Amino acid sequence: MRLLSKRSLQGKLTIIFIIIVAFIIGLSTLLYLMSVNAVRNVTYEKMQSQAEYYQQTFETEIDQVLTQQLEIFSDRKLPLLALPNSGMNVYEERDAVLSVREWMQALTNLSNLVDSGVIYLPKSDYYISTARIRKMNEDDRKEIQTLLEKGISSVQPLQYDGTNYYSLRTGSLGGRIVQDPNYVFVITFSSRQVRENLALLSNAGQGGAFLYEENTDVMLTSGSEETAAEIWKGLHKNQNGSYEQSQTVSADGKRYLVLLGGKGAMGTFVLYVEEASVLGYLSRFWRYMTLFLVLAAVLAVIFILYTRQTVHIPMTKLLKAIDKVKTESLDTPIHHKGNDEFAILYEAFNEREAKIKQLLEEVYVQKGLTQQAQLKQLQAQINPHFLYNTYFMLSRKIKRMDYDGAEEISKHLGNYFKYLTRDGSDSLPLRQEVEHAKSYAAIQQNRFSDRITVQFDDLPEEYAGLIVPRLIIQPLLENSFGHGLENLEHDGLLRLRYTGDAQNLNITVEDNGKDAADETIEKLRESMDDPNVQEVTGLINIHRRLKIYFHGKAGLDIQRSELGGIAVTIFIHDLGSKEQAL
Repeated sequence: MRLLSKRSLQGKLTIIFIIIVAFIIGLSTLLYLMSVNAVRNVTYEKMQSQAEYYQQTFETEIDQVLTQQLEIFSDRKLPLLALPNSGMNVYEERDAVLSVREWMQALTNLSNLVDSGVIYLPKSDYYISTARIRKMNEDDRKEIQTLLEKGISSVQPLQYDGTNYYSLRTGSLGGRIVQDPNYVFVITFSSRQVRENLALLSNAGQGGAFLYEENTDVMLTSGSEETAAEIWKGLHKNQNGSYEQSQTVSADGKRYLVLLGGKGAMGTFVLYVEEASVLGYLSRFWRYMTLFLVLAAVLAVIFILYTRQTVHIPMTKLLKAIDKVKTESLDTPIHHKGNDEFAILYEAFNEREAKIKQLLEEVYVQKGLTQQAQLKQLQAQINPHFLYNTYFMLSRKIKRMDYDGAEEISKHLGNYFKYLTRDGSDSLPLRQEVEHAKSYAAIQQNRFSDRITVQFDDLPEEYAGLIVPRLIIQPLLENSFGHGLENLEHDGLLRLRYTGDAQNLNITVEDNGKDAADETIEKLRESMDDPNVQEVTGLINIHRRLKIYFHGKAGLDIQRSELGGIAVTIFIHDLGSKEQAL
């Protein structure tokens, strides 16, 4: 019985709830991922706007400073001041120096990125800065020599001295580079101020920005240099070999949203923010959603358990009861505690079960009465020829004064009639049925000793106590004597043998008669289970009584015997289910 199958109500409800919960989880996950992607896109757009504004402002300031740095060379007083014998008097020279200094002060005030500005005039030994004016010393000349050795990069307008970026311009006219310049103009940009400007882009300490020059491996950052370096190292490139503008990078055990700006005077601009700070609200939303999904799953389980308790278990109980009815077990009424539809079904089932039980009992009683009537009729149907012939045989033995033979016949005949006329149960141990059959066979063998031999195998002890219906073996012997061996004049053989195992028993009565044709045997086999045959004695009667007594697990089988005649076998299966009287 398949109480739990794919078609069961409980299984369908479980599958439906799993589909619903899976759909909710899938939809929630999809919405969460879409929200995360949308927030990321908005964040990248905001970061890009910040980067564009910062870089535009930053690079504009640097360009203005560099432009002004070149424009100082167009001042008409600078060439006169740079030469030692320019023809200026002391007043004019002092005025020219102050004019250059004022111009430099205006330049440094142009941007807060400028830390200082210095003009060296090696020919006239002037050192002019925003803070002071003095004559050059030996250290100044060494500084000029160092700067000239480093030279000016045509690719990178700014150079790094290990602490700050600076811009170097040399020459005599128009900023041309010469080996022995009339002037050397150095503007130093403050790394500290650059970092402070970058710090303005940080997001409450959860992000930052940095400038990185790959060629010189110089990094200016508003935050941790280790974090910035790890972020740069974690950046990945596209198929063209260039860095993707926006990407997610893991650093310091955290994930960052990173945006790469353009490459400027101090390197590539990179802006980053911690992903958790951006997606914090969504993370809280996902926790709430997870809690909701867990609650939904718990409610689904509770509902499934409730339906199991209120629907599946009562339904299973009803199906089990129906299955027991199929096996003719009608002594198991079912009860329901509730007052719902199952109570009505259980009550109706119990009523039907009681009615079926009543009808079956009536049928069994009727069958029992019929069996008793058949048995009584069979007991009464003593073959008169057998009786007459036995008495004549007994009379002849007495006349011949064969008193021992007459005594033996009388004993077998007494046992025979005692068994037939006894009252009591219609069933008894197999050993008694076999003893009765032996008595009958002994009488017949005495009668036909000149032409028929009877062989009886010993009854195995394990079958001796098996309870069987009365008169199931002797009629088979009588059938063989009366039909199978009737026309044999000599060498007739009647044999009874046992075969089987712990669960099955076969009792075969066979002869070597010559009169049974194959058609006759087949017709007998077909008549065994033909309901239209109304025979009340003989083989069919025995077959039906065995089937009824052993609930369809016993009966007769008719085959061609190995001896040449007919072999009638009593088969009894599933012996373990039938109580034995040992």
